[in-house]
Amino acid sequence: MSFKRRIRKRSILIAAIPLILSWTFFLKIRVDDINDRIKQDLKQTSFVVSSTPTVQENLEERKNDFTIQNYVKKYMETFENVDIIVVGDMTEEKYSHLDESQIGKKYVNSDAKRVVKTGESYYSTMKGSMGVTLRYFEPVYYKGKQVGFVMVGKYLKDVEAVTNRIIYIGLFSLVVVMIITIFLSESFARKIKKEMLGMEPDEIARLYNEKKVILNTISEGIIAIDKNKKILEINDNCLKIFENLNIDELIEKLSYYIDKKESIDMKEFNISGEKTFITLDFIKDEDRELGALITLVKSEDINRVAREITGIDELLKNIRANVHEFKNKLHVILGLINIEEYEEAKKYIAECQEEVLKSSTRVANINDNFISAMLISKRLIANENNISFKINEKSYMKETHGNISSVDLITILGNLIENAFDACLEKEGQGQVDVFIDEDEENVIIEVSDNGKKIDEEIKDDIFKNGVSSKGKGRGIGLSTIKGRVDLYGGNIEIKEFRKQKKFRITIKRRE
Repeated sequence: MSFKRRIRKRSILIAAIPLILSWTFFLKIRVDDINDRIKQDLKQTSFVVSSTPTVQENLEERKNDFTIQNYVKKYMETFENVDIIVVGDMTEEKYSHLDESQIGKKYVNSDAKRVVKTGESYYSTMKGSMGVTLRYFEPVYYKGKQVGFVMVGKYLKDVEAVTNRIIYIGLFSLVVVMIITIFLSESFARKIKKEMLGMEPDEIARLYNEKKVILNTISEGIIAIDKNKKILEINDNCLKIFENLNIDELIEKLSYYIDKKESIDMKEFNISGEKTFITLDFIKDEDRELGALITLVKSEDINRVAREITGIDELLKNIRANVHEFKNKLHVILGLINIEEYEEAKKYIAECQEEVLKSSTRVANINDNFISAMLISKRLIANENNISFKINEKSYMKETHGNISSVDLITILGNLIENAFDACLEKEGQGQVDVFIDEDEENVIIEVSDNGKKIDEEIKDDIFKNGVSSKGKGRGIGLSTIKGRVDLYGGNIEIKEFRKQKKFRITIKRRE
């Protein structure tokens, strides 16, 4: 049997069974409700009639002068579910009846004897002079003494007619609904088949298994989500590589980009205490949004390459700065020798040697070779630009920094120093840049001060946003990069401005 036929058959069964049961239950409740309402009306009417003083007094005095008949006849017109009201005394003589010829005659049926003898209230079904009726008997009391009874009845043929009408309407509705159900199930089966691209379930299963195999061969972590941020698929490598990955935390951190429909291309996040590069791409079918694909790569894999590249770059930068510096010094020495100023040449060489030794001691407590090399190159650049560059003698940095990579520290410190140099060059007079670095078991602290140009008031509040700078178009990336690195480790940035100086202080918490 084809998938389409199975869908059609099961849809009809699923719809028909509860529909038939519910309609049967509904009809029973509806019929019971009608019967209950009729019984309630009979009971209420009999109580009202039996409580009427006119009825009570006439029965006590046995005045069968149509007073009760006239009262009952008028009263009966106000009740929809009452067809007959009979009032009788203790001898079962009738004081009211639908057929006035019956007034004064004895009550024929035996169902009245119980109310006369015991004074009970009860229902009864019996054939009378006007046909089979559902009856309710109520005793009539006058001053504590039973003086008669009231029988209120409803013709059963009317009750059965109403009941049958409801049943016929219900059955007709059920047939109509079943026809509609069959039509809709056929339409549903066609639609399902269409959405399945005309494929059978075994074909879909094969494609799904192939997709699973392909996903699991990808070395990166892959997570597919729907447009409501619910997980659709996670490949095996994602669970293997990121063992402590908190999916809820990941989705929460990406919620802003998902809600804004903003793609991400290799942006670094701190997820479950682990730095991770994430790419977010949205999945669409023509103009219909289906969800998003999240790709995760461990930062240490990226940083392994980046560290090598950055180390080479810093080394080359350091070498270039040193070559340029020593070329200048060699030119001076060569000039002194050419003019035969040998003593001056010796004196100058000694000064150069002392300067080199002094520069080395300035970074002696910086045990991270990458940071140390970067600081030396910055000092040489400062000399070229006539900027006083000092590293606080109390500075201290370990060789490694727990969870904080040297690459990130170079990015933070290097950009801070470059910005300080730029600020000094924009102001007249000699610039001065001071650096202080300290590291303990809990924090890495970096302070960079300069006496350069102050921060513009117009951009002060947005200074860490990408592209915001007073230097013109194409600048304003450095501080944004610093902010991104600091936020990655949950650190903070403080800016203090004094009359002739400003200071950037960065505190980053380190973990082993």
